Amino acid sequence: MTSCRAAQLLRVVAITGIGLWSLAPIALGVATSLSTQADVQAVPARWLPRHAMLDAYRSLLGGTGDVRAGGSVSESGAFAHALWYSASVTLMSTLAILCVAISAGYAFARLRFPGRGALFWAIVATTVVPVFTVVIALFGLMADAHLIDRTLGLVLVFVSTTTPLTMWLVCNHVSELPAEPEEAALIDGCTRWQAFWHVVLPQMRSGIAALSAIVMLSVWGEFLIPLLLTSTSASKPVTVLIPEYVGKYTTNYPLLAAAGVLALLPPAVIALVLNRHIRGMLSGSF
Repeated sequence: MTSCRAAQLLRVVAITGIGLWSLAPIALGVATSLSTQADVQAVPARWLPRHAMLDAYRSLLGGTGDVRAGGSVSESGAFAHALWYSASVTLMSTLAILCVAISAGYAFARLRFPGRGALFWAIVATTVVPVFTVVIALFGLMADAHLIDRTLGLVLVFVSTTTPLTMWLVCNHVSELPAEPEEAALIDGCTRWQAFWHVVLPQMRSGIAALSAIVMLSVWGEFLIPLLLTSTSASKPVTVLIPEYVGKYTTNYPLLAAAGVLALLPPAVIALVLNRHIRGMLSGSF
């Protein structure tokens, strides 16, 4: 009995510690975003703002005037545009990645063709190649194709870098699905495409939801690729725009914290809405 209580106490302490470790930076960011620059720079430091203010959020989303961050001036409305642009690129990339990965993963799991194994592992092997090792060649390729500062360029690169891992997960998932319903549909006269569309896809609904969440979180948080392929404010996603609020000599910390909080909201909503599917996938069962 004593050992059982000790184990429960240890579990509670561990969960509490992990929760505090994860939530403390977010709470600090929210508190900083509601503070003034004077509160942030006060000595001794104030953990909570003396008077909570939304000035930083108004500066970012208000749409009038200039956003001043550490001596640099950013065009008003640029952050709201970056949020919208990040969301649109994320949605387009996710749809394209899922279309390619689901089709390829199903083909590798169910179809038999020459070179299937070698081709599959050649594609999966690309996931171990760090992006920064090919950035020079990638930039040259995109420049030659006139895709710098273009939404299409970002989407194509996201598709090429994220599809292999997604395809691997889809292939493993389809391999675990029972083949009998699909075979029955083929015997009844369905084509391979009809069996895939009417039988396999409905079985994959939960898995597709989990993959959608994982892909969206991955694309939304990407920094290196957008930094490489964008140079104008019209094409910069939020992950590239936020570091520009850090000045050389001084930084508007409430503004920087507010930008971080706003950028955190979309992935947080995605994770909360699709949490059940993500947990099922990570536990090995969709």
